[in-house]
Amino acid sequence: MMRTIKTTAIVNPDGTVKIQVPAEILPGKHRIVLVIDEPLESNALSSAEIDAALVEMASDPDYQAEALQIEAKFATAQWEAFLQTPTEL
Repeated sequence: MMRTIKTTAIVNPDGTVKIQVPAEILPGKHRIVLVIDEPLESNALSSAEIDAALVEMASDPDYQAEALQIEAKFATAQWEAFLQTPTEL
């Protein structure tokens, strides 16, 4: 059976490659085709792109609803942590 797996690989200075494959891949010898794309660092977003994405998230009703759900799930734990925080006099 042939599978296509998209993952991130680490290329070491000595030319060896380290990758993580899904757990269902059995140990042993496998034929692998390796395609090298541009380094991830070159795909990094600029500050302006990150700022634009944050502005878009702030006005996205679906994101806002999800953020409120997450906040509600952690509200009790946050309050308990606050109560355990020592206060300075």
